[in-house]
Amino acid sequence: MLTKKLMLLSGVVAVLGGCGQTTSTDSNTSTANIAMGNTTASATPAVNRVRGVITAIGTDALTVQTYDGKSATVPLDANTKFAWVVKSDLSTLKDGDFIGTATTGPDNALRAVELVIFPEAMRGTGEGHYPWDVPGAVAAAGGGTSGSSAMTNGTVDGQSAMTNGTVDGQSAMTNGTVAQQSGMTNGTVTGGAGKPGETKLSISYKGGKAQVVVPVGTPIVRFEPAERTVLAKGQKLFAIVATDSKGAKSVAVGKDGLTPPM
Repeated sequence: MLTKKLMLLSGVVAVLGGCGQTTSTDSNTSTANIAMGNTTASATPAVNRVRGVITAIGTDALTVQTYDGKSATVPLDANTKFAWVVKSDLSTLKDGDFIGTATTGPDNALRAVELVIFPEAMRGTGEGHYPWDVPGAVAAAGGGTSGSSAMTNGTVDGQSAMTNGTVDGQSAMTNGTVAQQSGMTNGTVTGGAGKPGETKLSISYKGGKAQVVVPVGTPIVRFEPAERTVLAKGQKLFAIVATDSKGAKSVAVGKDGLTPPM
């Protein structure tokens, strides 16, 4: 039983690996020359990110209707990993959690389109701030599949609620006291403008820090281990297909009708 749980967890790890820094050759986005750690982008296998609804399940492939109405094939082999994408919310997010969030806007005014709370086993995956293609949350809502966003993977070191259009200047320090200063870099919240009900996150990653506003209604998800047997027609999917592999690297499907937002 323990071995099976570890194998399923490794599947989640592989799925989340697709949320890291990769060179995308999605038909709807230009190739992004992104370095992965100390490895140049040219040494990183190119991948296609496939987003859409499963319309057919074969022995070695899935047929997917993408959000732009086209048909795509997702090959499967013995190495393909599977995971559920499950609904979550900001009430479960703690300072110190490792997250990934696709954003729009300039670097000094980032707004989240979706947010993934990573399992501890994936801390550090794809860490940084870099270009991304059109997230599933946007494409599924009819926002088109052409365009771009940014992806920020890092550690949450501060959260604050927006009240009356400004950031509430209080956040709990790791020593249990409350700080009322702005512009801190040790996990407290920095100041800024926003709309009531929104949340502002301070996210640290190697080499930098980002301030991201999370609007009300932003899809928040986590991952759970799954097996191939969970696949069913009608499920919404996010798949990573490496161009140098016979099968998809990973397939994540939304649980209970959820749209994988990444």
